[in-house]
Parts: sequence; C-alpha cells; structure tokens
Amino acid sequence: MIRITVTLDENERVRELSLKGHAGYAEYGRDIVCAAVSALVETAVLGLENVAKIRIFPVKKEGYFHLVLPENEQEEKLSKASVILETTVLGLKDIARTYPAYVKFETRRKGGV
Repeated sequence: MIRITVTLDENERVRELSLKGHAGYAEYGRDIVCAAVSALVETAVLGLENVAKIRIFPVKKEGYFHLVLPENEQEEKLSKASVILETTVLGLKDIARTYPAYVKFETRRKGGV
C-alpha cells in the first residue's frame, strides 16, 4: 500500500509531500496505481523546479519519496508552488478514492495542529 501524507502550513498551503510503500495492485512494471502516483509526483517536481522556479531536493528511494518546500521563499514562487501542489494533491486524492485498498491519503497540519 502507498501511504501519502501531505503537510499543510498555517495558510493551508502544501509544504511537504511524503509517500511510502508500494501499491501492490499488480506485478512490477504493470502496476497502474504505482505508475499513476509516480507520474503525478514526478510532474509536481518538474513544475516546482521549472514553473515555480523553486530549488527543491526531494528524497527518492525505493518505496519512498519526500519533498519539503524551502522556508524562506518569495511569495510569488510560493503562490505558484501552491497551485502545482494543490493540483497534484487533487490527483492523488482521486487515486486514493478510486483504489482505497492500495493508496491511503492523510493530511497533517504543520506543528501538529
């Protein structure tokens, strides 16, 4: 199962995105759930780097992905990043709704609030 955790800041903007695990929907190379989640997340990284112009350093390992937006970033860049990440989250939530046995989605607030 893929566990997706999104962390929001005090302004309800996505600041962190974390994924752990494997979908297990089908064998490796044929898992459409894993492919869909991966495509959304990789596209978000491209958008953050090339559209929002934010340097991010996502951690990518087998069965693990984590990105954090930098704390000290220009408001214009954060605004673009917010649109990119909110759109990504919509897609991830939809996959979790469609394949609930394979993807779980959780939202947290920064600082545990």
